[in-house]
Amino acid sequence: MNLGYEAAEMALITPWQIKPLISEQQFREMIVPLVGGELPILTFETVHARKDGSHYDVKVRLQLLRSDEDAVFFAAIEDVTATRRAEQQLRRTTDRLDAIVNNTRMALFMMDDHQRCIFMNAAAEAMTGFSFSETQGRVLHDIIHHTHPDGRPFPLADCAIDRALPENNQQSGEEVFVHRDGSFYPVGFTASPMRDETGKPIGTVIEARLIAEEIRSRETMRNYNDTLKREVEMAVAQLKHAEAQLFQAQKMEAIGNLTGGVAHDFNNILQVIKGNLNLLSRNVAGNEVAERRIQHAMAGVTRGAKLTSHLLSFARRQPLDPSPLHLGRLLQGLDDMLRRTLGETVDIEIIASGGLWNCNVDRAQMENAILNLAINARDAMENRGKLTLEVSNAVLDDHYASQHTDVAPGQYVMLAVTDTGCGMTSDTLAQVFEPFFSTKPEGEGTGLGLSMVYGFAKQSGGHLKLYSEVGVGTTVRIYLPRTRLVEDAPAEPLPLAEQGGTETILVVEDDDSVRAVAVELLTDLGYRVLKATNADNALAIVESGVAIDLLFTDVVMPGNLRSTDLARLTLAAHPGAVVLFSSGYTQNAIVHAGRLDDGVELLSKPYGRNSLARKVRHVLENRALARDAPKPPQTDVPKTSLRVLAVEDEALIRMLLADMMIEMGHQVTEAGDVAEARTQFESAEFDMLVTDVSLPDGSGFDFAIEAASRNPKLRVVVATGHVLDTSSWPASFTALEKPYNEAGLQAAIAKLAAG
Repeated sequence: MNLGYEAAEMALITPWQIKPLISEQQFREMIVPLVGGELPILTFETVHARKDGSHYDVKVRLQLLRSDEDAVFFAAIEDVTATRRAEQQLRRTTDRLDAIVNNTRMALFMMDDHQRCIFMNAAAEAMTGFSFSETQGRVLHDIIHHTHPDGRPFPLADCAIDRALPENNQQSGEEVFVHRDGSFYPVGFTASPMRDETGKPIGTVIEARLIAEEIRSRETMRNYNDTLKREVEMAVAQLKHAEAQLFQAQKMEAIGNLTGGVAHDFNNILQVIKGNLNLLSRNVAGNEVAERRIQHAMAGVTRGAKLTSHLLSFARRQPLDPSPLHLGRLLQGLDDMLRRTLGETVDIEIIASGGLWNCNVDRAQMENAILNLAINARDAMENRGKLTLEVSNAVLDDHYASQHTDVAPGQYVMLAVTDTGCGMTSDTLAQVFEPFFSTKPEGEGTGLGLSMVYGFAKQSGGHLKLYSEVGVGTTVRIYLPRTRLVEDAPAEPLPLAEQGGTETILVVEDDDSVRAVAVELLTDLGYRVLKATNADNALAIVESGVAIDLLFTDVVMPGNLRSTDLARLTLAAHPGAVVLFSSGYTQNAIVHAGRLDDGVELLSKPYGRNSLARKVRHVLENRALARDAPKPPQTDVPKTSLRVLAVEDEALIRMLLADMMIEMGHQVTEAGDVAEARTQFESAEFDMLVTDVSLPDGSGFDFAIEAASRNPKLRVVVATGHVLDTSSWPASFTALEKPYNEAGLQAAIAKLAAG
């Protein structure tokens, strides 16, 4: 027995002795209705005490059995300990979830292991029309499933909700529930078993939602799905197209990196050859055979230099010097040259739309691209046909940009070059921009023309699109971003005559042969020449105190010190000196976003005696002009020294800005990006912030807003090459347009001081 007593022992024990919660008096009062015949059976729950002192929950059914001779109490005892424990667990679960589930719109029901309702949230009450008090303890199936819409009873086994607990598995589906008012309504449901700590199922949780509207819209959904399927198919096709474009772009980038590196080494070789030919030509003057051979060798060097120039253009490594350009006027200026180049049998038509915008490109590279396209067109037409060059304004929208890799939506100037030649097949079109690919016979072309134009367009922030039809012709369209800047007046050509000098030049070049040729050429021109194999050795010369007028340095060299850092330190130690860079492949040292940094002078390899002489004199004479130029008129700048934070990522520009501010008597702290500027701003107090807009790690303008919010007295100068709308700027902000000089900087400071 559960009590642990023997039968003989039980005969001596009274009922209240094993019921610690019920006294003798209470027990006698409980059985009065039985004794008096008012109740046939007395049912109650209590606790029994075992012989060993432990307790357990019981349900007691007590009945008085009468006979003619005697009356005997019959007690049916049911151990309900496990049931009560499960109910307590359910109650604890219910208490924890009650606060959450009554705030959700999903109808939630909980049933115990006998499918009786032990919980309904507010959403469930609203759905069924029954309150929890009406359903508590009742079999939920009988309430919401008591009849089928056609009048048939719901068989219990047919209801997925009721199978969740017996099968110990989650069930989902749709059912028809019966509302309290007798109406039917469809629901979608998920029925999940509840388990105790041992994993034993102890009940069911049901989540239900109304789906009447969903059912009514299924036809619409089917139509929508059909439409969606078609759109997905289109999107997949577009994705495949985009993947193909990405693969092509990655392939071109890889080839570009390779060709860029090859061009760097090849230019150094050409530099040695060309420099020695220049020097040799002075020793063989008057020897016609030797002079002719030197001319032939020079022609070969020129062809090699043009080849590397094309390679760098394709690889997007050519240092560009962009300026505002009106393509209509450029085409008109090229008209005579194009007609002489293509011959009389090619009819040329140039069309320029009215109101044409300017674009910001390198004039020389643009002319070269046009000439390459024209020559390709002439060859495709076999020297006979019509070539049309048309330039107009264009707008590329978001849809077009989404279908083409590396295209930004916006306003562009479009140049279209159309020929009436043989056209190209789809296979040819797929490879036409790859370097060295050519349909011409061997020896009749390098295969670099279109790849060079493609690289130039991309490096200029533009886009190139090619259309072709076999037997009809080809159109190449170049889209170049619009600029609102005004076109500059054409620069005066440099004098062709060689001119040397007596200034001191420090030559820094790691290639022994290239350095030897450069030193000999400059010495031959009359200059005093110092030399160093790298920037670290050059710095020792700079710091030795010897006078230096010009630093002539290669861009890419081994060692701990970069060429740009050497330039900065040289200018700091020798304020009157100037810097001329030389390179066959500039990487990112002085070229950013494909453009030569402002204020940087560059002589590209390979260079000859004439090019070197002209460039060196140009740089030195510009220094003399700047030194002898009248000082800008003094503006009304406060005499007090300002504490200035100068934020600019280009080292040379930042150094120039700092020098200007120091010359004005201000204290300057420099920063190259937003993170460094923020650190400086937090560690010191500043009266003025001068910042570029585009910085490597964020917007300088956004940092200025942040800084001004923390220091309301801060005055801000925003230096930029873009046209900005300043109408909504704070009064403590002003714009300074790049490129600026000392007078412009003073004017900006004075404007803020006056405000």
